[in-house]
Amino acid sequence: MRRAIRSRRRILAPSTRARAARSFARMAAAAHLLRPALRVGAYVAFDGEADAAQIIALAQRRGCELFLPAVTNHRRFQMHFVRYTGDTRLQRNAFGILEPQHTGNKVIAPLQLDLIFMPLVAFDDNGTRLGSGAGFYDRCLRHLHAQRQWRKPKLIGIGYEFQRVTHLISQVWDIPLDGVITERCFHRPHPTRTGVIDELLAAEIGA
Repeated sequence: MRRAIRSRRRILAPSTRARAARSFARMAAAAHLLRPALRVGAYVAFDGEADAAQIIALAQRRGCELFLPAVTNHRRFQMHFVRYTGDTRLQRNAFGILEPQHTGNKVIAPLQLDLIFMPLVAFDDNGTRLGSGAGFYDRCLRHLHAQRQWRKPKLIGIGYEFQRVTHLISQVWDIPLDGVITERCFHRPHPTRTGVIDELLAAEIGA
């Protein structure tokens, strides 16, 4: 399934990707996910991933502090998040993915972020996410397994509607998403965590 969906992502036309990217930003705006001073993690799309560029641009306009993932240890599959502005230089890591340079830029641990927009290969209605298989996000977000102690960051997947599947087998290390943005709608999965994202949305609407 991972191979089939990744292949389908790769053959999408540039115009389709661009329209979807604009839709992702509209969905994020409609859900009131972004406000000034929030620390927001995002990503540079790779290998056909849903393009988060318009969401990044929206976050910048809304006054959010933006961070992009950067691999800090390739052998142990570890990453942190590095401050990103329009002037930040990006370089390709060992996997060919663009990331900010570590030196000279602010680096923070994922638990210091308020919200992370995450790429995915597939997702289901329970909030289970299928990633690329390397486990970078699972490792850097494992503090969220202790949900009674940690409530940040909120996790929002970005993908195309065809990446939604009936059911994914959840592994013990998997961390459920708080929501998924597609080109069609904002899915709010996983009943054990919908209360968390609803609190965020209620606070945004009230503000």
